[in-house]
Amino acid sequence: MKLLASSLLRDSQLALTGWWFTLVVVGSLAGLEVAGRHASNDAHDGFAAFALLALGAAVAVRHRREPLPWVQAALGWGRRLGASAAGFRYDHGFDLRGTPPYPRRTPPLVWTILAALAAWGALAGLAWALFPSGWRVVGQYSSYVLYLAALLLLWGSLLLCTLVGVFVPVTVIDRWVRGWVGETDRRGAELAAVVGYAVLASVVAWLVPPTAVLGVCAAVAAAAAVAYTLPGGDGAAILWRSAPGTPVYALPLHRVMAMVVGLAAVVMFNLLLTACGGRLTGGEDAMAVTALFGAMTAWLVPGLVLVGVYWLGSAARSDPARRTRPAVSLVGGNAAERKAAAGRVRQWGFRAATGDGATAGLQLVPAEKSEASEFDPQWPLRVCAADLDGDAVRDRLARRDEIQLRRHFFRGVGKLFRRASAFKAPGGGGFWFAPHWWFIECLGRDDADSGEEAAPPLVGPPYARVLPVRCRQHLHAVLRATRVDMFFVEDGVGYRKLEKVIRVLMELYDVHGGTRYAEEHHFRGLPKVRVMIHDYEPGNPFRSDLYPEPKFDDLSRVRVLHVFRDRGGDEELVEPPFDWSSSPAPVGLVG
Repeated sequence: MKLLASSLLRDSQLALTGWWFTLVVVGSLAGLEVAGRHASNDAHDGFAAFALLALGAAVAVRHRREPLPWVQAALGWGRRLGASAAGFRYDHGFDLRGTPPYPRRTPPLVWTILAALAAWGALAGLAWALFPSGWRVVGQYSSYVLYLAALLLLWGSLLLCTLVGVFVPVTVIDRWVRGWVGETDRRGAELAAVVGYAVLASVVAWLVPPTAVLGVCAAVAAAAAVAYTLPGGDGAAILWRSAPGTPVYALPLHRVMAMVVGLAAVVMFNLLLTACGGRLTGGEDAMAVTALFGAMTAWLVPGLVLVGVYWLGSAARSDPARRTRPAVSLVGGNAAERKAAAGRVRQWGFRAATGDGATAGLQLVPAEKSEASEFDPQWPLRVCAADLDGDAVRDRLARRDEIQLRRHFFRGVGKLFRRASAFKAPGGGGFWFAPHWWFIECLGRDDADSGEEAAPPLVGPPYARVLPVRCRQHLHAVLRATRVDMFFVEDGVGYRKLEKVIRVLMELYDVHGGTRYAEEHHFRGLPKVRVMIHDYEPGNPFRSDLYPEPKFDDLSRVRVLHVFRDRGGDEELVEPPFDWSSSPAPVGLVG
């Protein structure tokens, strides 16, 4: 009985204490509402917003110590809202095969977001048109607390954009500095770059209106819309569906990138219009602080755009799907002969080059010293002017270029797997290897003892560091022709064995001119490895009782070449004879 009485007393004290705290919170909110009626600009609003933020932190601390019923009710309402928003989620995966094509369609959520952003922009423009001195007037004559929450959200978004706008260009500058000075101490240069860039943006924001930046955002959004409408080729795509059992649709990867860039540009346009639209109308006297924050953020946008253009240019130059013309060095002869030879080489689809960038070379010599028709000539190939009139030299240059590219490629693969061997797990697993896709930077690790279904972690050096661009381009041509989208290399399979597997693919490509697909029987006879090719697609996962099953999501469509350690077990089982007493004899002797 005493225990029951003490429990009731403690509960009543907690309820009384929670009631008083709730009363203090309500009184504080009412005080903010009253104070907001006397605030004259957004500097005062800033102090009130920080007070609201402190009040929210106090509620969070108190709720953690002693749960408050009204906070629990609000959290429950938020969880129900989040559960209802789960209907907007989509299952997604990658499509690296492309054929047969899935129907292309954009998720409806994208159009919903775009409509919401359009409504936001229209509302921000209307607010500045109706209230040139600042749309804070709406908060003063309605709910000042809700206005403070919106102001905190706006300032937080501007702060985040400012940090990104400073960090991204400075990171690019740091890479340039690293290329100039090496791995020495760069902290002074980095600090100078950060401070200098921030000061420059602040000075420009103070002196120049952000009207031009809004035009830049609109131009980026328009360019993204144009890029979105382009049909594209048979490259990678994102597969998505609204729920299991529903139709699967494809969204090409270039459209995904255009969509992300376009939405980001529209969001930035709306943020800047909401923050500093008064500078466009000649107002913003009552929201000078917000306008200054918006102007500082605005003048960081050109730097982000320049970095984006630089990144797109670099990605386009290093895209394995491109075909860069091979370089041929020209030596010997006089200037006129070299000029004529360079013109002929360009007609063949090569480019004349000097230095170490060439994969093949020609040496101009007199006719009696020509080796254009020799079986095993020395390189650079000795040719005369008459040899350049036919196509035999062109074919030899093309073949020499392929041989050199493959040598560079296999040397790079050796370096790649030697460095990645440090990431092997005790439980076994393997590596995902796909250097012919521009969006896959390095090896992916698949550990057998990992229960995670997320994307495999990337390990080892980037492909771009160990494999030249033209090597990846040549591999892209080989693998797309033989219909191999990715490799899975099991632990224990050395890069020498992987090299033999890839050489079989290259031989198949050479013999059949890129018209025959790779099948498992092409790899029979390779010692100590077992090659298995599987078409991952929705509803068709990889299953094996003898070999490990790599983790792969159910919605992706990829043709994977698995390279396993040979475990045997492929021999056909033959039943022993039932009667051991008889022995075989020729038919003619049976009487």
